[in-house]
Amino acid sequence: MSDAPSRPVYVVTDSTADIPPEMIGDRPLTVVPLIVEIAGQSYRDGIDLSRDQFLASLREGHFPRTSQPSIGTFQEVYQERIDRGYDIVSIHISSALSGTYNSAHAAAQAVAPERIRLIDSHSVSITFGWIVLEAADLAAAGKSLDEVAAHAERRTGDQRLYAVLETLEYLHRGGRIGRSALLLGSALQIKPIVQVRDGTVEPLERVRTMRRAIDRLVTLVTEQCPWDHAAVFHFVNPDAAEAVAARLREAQPDINVITGQIGTVVATYGGPGLVGVGGLVRPRAVEGGDPA
Repeated sequence: MSDAPSRPVYVVTDSTADIPPEMIGDRPLTVVPLIVEIAGQSYRDGIDLSRDQFLASLREGHFPRTSQPSIGTFQEVYQERIDRGYDIVSIHISSALSGTYNSAHAAAQAVAPERIRLIDSHSVSITFGWIVLEAADLAAAGKSLDEVAAHAERRTGDQRLYAVLETLEYLHRGGRIGRSALLLGSALQIKPIVQVRDGTVEPLERVRTMRRAIDRLVTLVTEQCPWDHAAVFHFVNPDAAEAVAARLREAQPDINVITGQIGTVVATYGGPGLVGVGGLVRPRAVEGGDPA
């Protein structure tokens, strides 16, 4: 048995994790951007296209298209870190929502499959972004590839995401829900509440008026307390986001909660007016298992 120390670990994710740049800091973490295409022009999510430009394009009637990073892009990122002596944990948006995981997997197989661990988050946005940050902190603390990957896999079961949308139209146009769900959401001008479950976006409830929908969102979210980390995210709906955050802090005063606007890829499917909560709840003790 070898007594050689394990290699340091670097974490890779994609831009749909919606991690605020200031939270990355000096963590061993790289974000690979997805691509947003508007009127025939391609932009790297979070790099070439500002949220204001994106919103202006929506208001001009341009519906964006999105695509995953290329296999070659992931190969370059992986190879550069492998050459620097790192092992890699690569955590990505649900494979049911994007081809990003598949691109990353193909790249890992081509570069060094024994040194790269791929994790399907089964979620989207800052919900799995929290897992990425925890993994990067463990990597910075000197944990091994197996330890960082196992922690990230385990935390996928602690994710929760709920959101209120102005309309399901953007999810439908992006091919993430069927027409029957769209019609249900459009009836009586109600505000749909959706959740991410088993890696897919599912309509959860239909509520009349945004105020009532926000009240219901708060109820759903506080029922999940205690949270370890939570983010109240929005797309051009900051007042609603701040109101939800305040009520969440009231329900759980010790919560680590941030607020912010989602990135352009996620906003393509959520649309203007969206407000939601995503994060990690505190792991529950398993009945009959070892005490924490």
